[in-house]
Amino acid sequence: MKGYASLSQGYENTEEKGDPSMNFIALDFETANSSRSSVCSIGLVEYEDGKMKREYYRLVKPKQSYFAPINISIHGIRPEDVEDSYEFHELWEEEIKEIIEGKLVIAHNAQFDMSVLRAVLDQYNLPYPMIAFNCTVNISKKTWRLPKYNLKAVSDHLGIDLNHHQALDDARASARIFLEAAKEMKAATAKELVEKTQTSNGMMYENSYEPARKQARRRKKPSSVPYMAATQADTSHPFYGSSFVLTGRMKGLKREQAIERIQQKGGIVHTNVESTTNFVVMGETTYQDYLNGNKTIKIEQAEQLLAQGHSIELIDEKGFKNQLNEKG
Repeated sequence: MKGYASLSQGYENTEEKGDPSMNFIALDFETANSSRSSVCSIGLVEYEDGKMKREYYRLVKPKQSYFAPINISIHGIRPEDVEDSYEFHELWEEEIKEIIEGKLVIAHNAQFDMSVLRAVLDQYNLPYPMIAFNCTVNISKKTWRLPKYNLKAVSDHLGIDLNHHQALDDARASARIFLEAAKEMKAATAKELVEKTQTSNGMMYENSYEPARKQARRRKKPSSVPYMAATQADTSHPFYGSSFVLTGRMKGLKREQAIERIQQKGGIVHTNVESTTNFVVMGETTYQDYLNGNKTIKIEQAEQLLAQGHSIELIDEKGFKNQLNEKG
């Protein structure tokens, strides 16, 4: 294959004594636009017995080459940067699959990164790998009492240097958080850390998926949006447990219907963009205006929080409807 676009790959020599069975891979994706299949970079860090074994970084050429301005402003990757890169399916077959198959994969906000992996595999009609995965956001919430749990906030708390939204650096930070949590919880193995933090691993296997979970506190119902209990919510759906804000009028779907559909998937709708918001959904006209540089107050609020390191995804109406119909 072509020469690696890696910052570092292979084995790192270290005399530090590792922890037996502290084996895992930290993963991070960056995407070109609101479509979760639009992978433009991937970072992986593999640990074996608590010691860093290898790092892997690649720029990726998305199948559809559109790069949204908001995504470029976050990670700095432009279309010209990936012109000579491979598409994901080539990297997957030749390099990535053998690294992560059968391993424990961790990510900060694993719900996002695992949905990206599923989306891009679906795009190329590739079977899912057999992996277990967990989320360092969930683990952090069970380990430390912090005002915020985004990657920058937890990294700052632990003194981890972070070049945020560079995929390899984000993966490195996730790995360090996992190891620091193990020290804090006095867990000798990855399995023991999962047990002590009372989290549960998600699973991915051919054509199926189960999300990673934590024992969450009961959420307060948003005062300005009526909440409908979703007793039949699909707990494996990417929207389950996520917080939404809607901006602009949708085409073919009234706002009340959109709220109801989100709640049926186990999501919660708020009226204002906050640091805990996961998705800001833009109506069709609002999205086109956004592409032309005209932003609603809610979009501006989301961009300000993104610049501060919060994990908020701006999603257009088409992407929103496609994900609503996605099966867990």
